[in-house]
Amino acid sequence: AAEPSAPAPSQEPTAEPSTAPTTEPTTPAPSETATQDPPQPTAEPSAPAPSQEPTAEPSTAPTTEPTTPAPSETATQDPPQPTAPAEPTIVSRADWGADESLVADPPSYLDKVDAVFVHHTAGTNNYDCAESPAIIRAILTYHVKTNGWNDLGYNFFVDKCGTVFEGRAGGVDKPVRGAHTYGFNGYSSGVSLLGDYENGGTPTAAAKQAIADISAWKLGLHGVAPEAKVTLTAAGDTGVWNTGDKATLNTISGHRDGYATLCPGATLYSALPEIRSTAGASIYTS
Repeated sequence: AAEPSAPAPSQEPTAEPSTAPTTEPTTPAPSETATQDPPQPTAEPSAPAPSQEPTAEPSTAPTTEPTTPAPSETATQDPPQPTAPAEPTIVSRADWGADESLVADPPSYLDKVDAVFVHHTAGTNNYDCAESPAIIRAILTYHVKTNGWNDLGYNFFVDKCGTVFEGRAGGVDKPVRGAHTYGFNGYSSGVSLLGDYENGGTPTAAAKQAIADISAWKLGLHGVAPEAKVTLTAAGDTGVWNTGDKATLNTISGHRDGYATLCPGATLYSALPEIRSTAGASIYTS
């Protein structure tokens, strides 16, 4: 199929500055998606120190087994250690054909992902899922060449068949800073569903499950429950919050919860309570 054209300007952010501003604008105009917040440290957080484990097991078994062992001689077992949740299937940038020559600068990282914001791309709903990689390639070109951004704004994409795609580069399991929810990019990851859910589109069951699963997994990497709430400090005037406001949000929220926009569309936004409960029950919830 022919590669879809880039989304119309009215459906995408107005601009992300090529260099992050030192101050936030006071009254950003509402738009379908949001722009970049102030810069964060570019260093990736160091790995946590490994937990303490026994240094060795006995080299030989006892020659006799006492019939009534004393309590001090009875071996005890440590409680099981928590394991990271299984990773959902994610189509890599290489597999969907990202043009990495468009990305000039390395990614920057957050200290932690406290929330996931759900978006829609506001493009056509009449696509075949085999076209999803081409749609994402077109969005990458648009975000870089038209908006002047370094890379895709979203951390993940989901299509109507429930396929999850890697968005902004830097590692799907890393807290990569995106450009998706103005005022809250410093705390969150962004997941965008291909299509328009404000003007008649309805998210499929597969898409809702995929959004729930990727959100549960991403939050679980940082010990955040997908059905919880979190209080975040707004880094800019968003039309919903003023700079410095303490915003209490769901850990899985819609774009409009943080920024004055129609995104992620009426039908997808109304599905968020279901998505949160599905995420709470997801096999990817840690």
